[in-house]
Amino acid sequence: MANGHTNPVMMTASEARKLTGNVYLSRREAAAYLGIGEQTLANNKANGPKLYKLFGKAMHRLADLDLWAEQRLAH
Repeated sequence: MANGHTNPVMMTASEARKLTGNVYLSRREAAAYLGIGEQTLANNKANGPKLYKLFGKAMHRLADLDLWAEQRLAH
């Protein structure tokens, strides 16, 4: 694409665990898991899924990502 953005690709929790080996994901992995862009996730820092600092890196737990996504589903 001309703007350098790529289309996000959703993955399952199982695929995410295989990718990372645990239940914590980086912003890039979390965005891919949710099927949204990294910038969208970054822009929702204030009201987005909880962040944890692990080894100096901001990480998201899969359970928090699932809860955040569930809360945003249109019913």
